[in-house]
Amino acid sequence: MSEQTSVKSCCASGHIHAGTPEGAFKQLHGLNTYVTGTGKDTIVFIPDIFGVYPNAQLLADEWARLGSWRVVIPDVFQGDAVPLSHLNTIVPNNGVLDKRTDKGKEEQGAKTMEILGPWLGKHSQQVVQPLIETFVKGIKAESGKVAAVGFCWGARYAVLLGGGASPLVDAVVGNHPSFLTEDDIAAVTKTPVAIFWGDRDEILPAAQLDGFEAVLTKNLGGTKVLVKRYAGTVHGFTIRGDDQNEREKKEKEEAATLGVEFTKKAFGQGASL
Repeated sequence: MSEQTSVKSCCASGHIHAGTPEGAFKQLHGLNTYVTGTGKDTIVFIPDIFGVYPNAQLLADEWARLGSWRVVIPDVFQGDAVPLSHLNTIVPNNGVLDKRTDKGKEEQGAKTMEILGPWLGKHSQQVVQPLIETFVKGIKAESGKVAAVGFCWGARYAVLLGGGASPLVDAVVGNHPSFLTEDDIAAVTKTPVAIFWGDRDEILPAAQLDGFEAVLTKNLGGTKVLVKRYAGTVHGFTIRGDDQNEREKKEKEEAATLGVEFTKKAFGQGASL
């Protein structure tokens, strides 16, 4: 069982998006949950370290508009997500990365770990995985198809939900995964998987992603695997990118559209995978 014991500074950074969430919070299967959209099928967002914050809610609303399904975001940290004030401390846009010195990078990493080290210890796999699995089992019992859409920290747990002989979900979308391992990927032998990644991601190296794609393609066949690489793009771009930057906004929106289309096919809505 892999543990998350460290994190790069770029994992805790980005931009807060403007807008008013359209959904509402409800208690679902033991967790406070943001719920938006309607339908017999359900999309479960597994959040990044910042939990159920405006960016995640607005993106869930977008997924709900693009598909005939309910989208839910459980508070898997139970009120103890990393504070958004830390998100605004380090902004890893390309300009910042281009100007960052080795010393500055080291200082950022130390500052990040000062906050995230203890937090990661409190929210270890032994703690959160049972919460997530119990929640998803409850959702599965009341839904048609179920997809797990994970972001950064949450992308690994989305993949775990799709693994094993009896997967808990019918599709997985992993957005710039953190802490994902070869064993996690090798366990996925049935569930379609899409991964979105930027080539300036300091969490997941390109060579490791290539290896993941090769294993998934071998296990699932090419039609059930989508790995989309974005040039010049940083970790977190699908949920924490700068909406005021035209290129970053376009990348975020494209990743959402491709993720929705992939999930629809996995659900058998229209052309199947």
